[in-house]
Amino acid sequence: MRIQVESRGNRRVVRIKGKITFEYCPVFQSHLDSIMNEGVNEVIIDFKDVPFIDSSGIGEILRLFKHMREAGGEVVLMNPNQKLSDLFDMYRFGQFMKICDESYLGAHE
Repeated sequence: MRIQVESRGNRRVVRIKGKITFEYCPVFQSHLDSIMNEGVNEVIIDFKDVPFIDSSGIGEILRLFKHMREAGGEVVLMNPNQKLSDLFDMYRFGQFMKICDESYLGAHE
């Protein structure tokens, strides 16, 4: 798994390549912790190149969401494939996080 973080003002775009599984969660967690310590308003996680996420990865997204909500910010899940969209639907992420495609970035610059 590779993670690239882009700074765009008071938001961060986290681009991930590869599976988000238990073995990679310490790396994922480390990146998210750094972002949370920056005090940003919005974290966008780009799932375009993520074929799979397990329960550990879901837990990290929820941890990030909780922190961002408490700080008055939000989490956006961008470009999930159909498998991830179905999983996010199952967890009802769409009820408390935005789920969108790439056009979100252009519309919110």
